[in-house]
Amino acid sequence: MKGFIISIEGTDGSGKHTQQQLLLKKLKELGHNVFDQCFPNYDSDSSAPVKMYLAGEFGKGANSLDAYQASSLYAVDRMCTYKKTIEPHYENGEIILFDRYVQSNFIHQCSKLDDPDDKLEFIAWEEDFEYNLLGLPKPDLIFFIEMPVEKSLELARARAEYKTGGQKDIHEEDTSYMTKSYNNGLSVAKQLGWNIIHCVDAEGNLKTIEEIHEEIMTHVTKALENR
Repeated sequence: MKGFIISIEGTDGSGKHTQQQLLLKKLKELGHNVFDQCFPNYDSDSSAPVKMYLAGEFGKGANSLDAYQASSLYAVDRMCTYKKTIEPHYENGEIILFDRYVQSNFIHQCSKLDDPDDKLEFIAWEEDFEYNLLGLPKPDLIFFIEMPVEKSLELARARAEYKTGGQKDIHEEDTSYMTKSYNNGLSVAKQLGWNIIHCVDAEGNLKTIEEIHEEIMTHVTKALENR
């Protein structure tokens, strides 16, 4: 049996990594073999072009590279990381837990396209490129962490040091781009049937980290039972 891939998606600062780590801990407590990975893989040389892009070396703005150009950088980083470290775990049937995966290009890069038909064409290209041409395995369960942009920005600033030496990257500098990514991500999540985890309750209050984790865990438990 091949591995079971869970991808946690969302805009910058939505709490993806926190939820990934909580899920990792819980699954291990339940006795599962789990391998976790964050993308971009900033600890690997494979992410160097991504770092250059986010640091503004190709231009001072999120649109310095178009959707296809930027997506290619992220895709190569994923392929290199998969071949170097992830593939044995996947072939061994382990649970693979991603903080961002192929779907991040749907959220962020697809937001650079305004025409709905262009978006659909891009998603089809992206799936063919990464899954068929690069040979990456498809995810079995996808979550979209739906966090309001203003809250995401606060969380994103707290982790800027790790990415670009203390500076906000070109995505985080452009709040209009983040808003477009959020709106696009939510639309794509609904369209493609991802599990949408709303971080704000019906009264407009932010849910606790634990409440969000419990909701994610409910979906994961059901999916693993039906595996």
